[in-house]
Amino acid sequence: MGFTTKEVGGIAKYLVETGIEPTQLRMHISKVPAGGRSHPPHEHAGVEAFYMLEGHATIEVEGEEHSLGPNEVILLDAAKPHGLRNAGTVPMRYLVIIAGH
Repeated sequence: MGFTTKEVGGIAKYLVETGIEPTQLRMHISKVPAGGRSHPPHEHAGVEAFYMLEGHATIEVEGEEHSLGPNEVILLDAAKPHGLRNAGTVPMRYLVIIAGH
């Protein structure tokens, strides 16, 4: 049994055990400047979680808005239109986890 290293945005070391399909569970860390957004609302397969590391976000899911701050998470059906924007005055960093994509 062994591991391979995968390059993932914002993560210094990402090891995947041999035999595991890396697309079953994807993760990366994103950083968004104050007042910015990573991308417009979008849809894709799977279940997605956003875990806020730093800053404050407004998460949009099917037109509904939810606020998240440090050490808070939202878990959503990624097949519904969703997006997030930095609602604070400092850069925000968050971990994205997508399962079943």
